[in-house]
Amino acid sequence: MKREVFVVDEGFQLKYSILLAVTGLVVSILVGYVFYSYVNTHDNTLLVSGLNQSKEAILFLERQRKLLMIKIAAVGITVTFFMFLVGLVFSSRVSGAVFSIRRSIDSIHASEDLSVRFKVRQKDELKELVQDLNKLMNKMDDKYGKGPVSKKNNN
Repeated sequence: MKREVFVVDEGFQLKYSILLAVTGLVVSILVGYVFYSYVNTHDNTLLVSGLNQSKEAILFLERQRKLLMIKIAAVGITVTFFMFLVGLVFSSRVSGAVFSIRRSIDSIHASEDLSVRFKVRQKDELKELVQDLNKLMNKMDDKYGKGPVSKKNNN
């Protein structure tokens, strides 16, 4: 069963995708800061020790620091984008299953047909819940009869 729409519950999916992306961004910033601080301390130690005090060496180290900052920023942006996509994929697996369950419940409610069964995709979460709901529907089907619920079976 393939879903045609990837974003089923926009609010839910965006909220958790953005939360995951922000988490990735914060981790990237922290790791980048630690890495940059380490490199900066190492470079300053070289300069203070007198090994590379020439103007060319100082300019070279400054250019390398700028390049390092650009690379750290690029990695941070990439990680943030990737985490956002991962959030969309996993939230789709949850919200898609919830959407499918709701649609089945609406169908049962509208038609009073107890033969309706809940379906989710193989990769969706909540498969165990759907299996339990289907067991419940089987018991209700056995108790009240197949197909639409009749008024005499409810008494």
